[in-house]
Amino acid sequence: MNGIVTQLQLQRRHTDRVNVFLDEEFAFSLALDLAAGLARGQALSDAEVERLRAEDAYRGALDRALRFLGARPRSQREVDAHLREREVADPVRRRVIQRLEALALVDDRAFADWWVANRGASQPRGRLALQSELAARGLDRDTIEDALAAVDDASSAEDLARSRAGRYRGLDRAGFERKLGGYLRRRGFDYDVVRHALDAAWSSIEDLEAR
Repeated sequence: MNGIVTQLQLQRRHTDRVNVFLDEEFAFSLALDLAAGLARGQALSDAEVERLRAEDAYRGALDRALRFLGARPRSQREVDAHLREREVADPVRRRVIQRLEALALVDDRAFADWWVANRGASQPRGRLALQSELAARGLDRDTIEDALAAVDDASSAEDLARSRAGRYRGLDRAGFERKLGGYLRRRGFDYDVVRHALDAAWSSIEDLEAR
């Protein structure tokens, strides 16, 4: 694809991109800032063309990854999968992730800590559920265990059970435990933790009714 740059044409629909013509024929398009380094009459070798196209692909993929990260923190696997779905080539994906890691925008340990803290604040989960969620996002066992080290299932389950107990206030003990217990188990709390949480929540209901 080596040749002489004969035209640099700003795209109509994407004004941040430029069509590059070599020897009077369309050859490829580039981001505006990359195309700014070209001039009509300039000779481009095959290697230079490949370098420009590779840099353009990298910048486009990096922009996609940054937009993806704008919604919330992501694990390395999530970013990689997002770019893979958009058919970004393997070398480009690796380069993008390396850059994001260097900028501390992708950090699996920090992501794991954020995930656990966010769940605890808005949607409490038991250790089993958190472990499954983090593993599904590509985190290794050691990273997951470190993030879960401070998780107190008993306290979380009891707080959650007490906060929802009022919804089942009109039920008998069996119905109360069936409804609330099912909810807690779906949140990833094990049997013993659920059993203690239900006892505490039922006691809180009895205290309210005794007043």
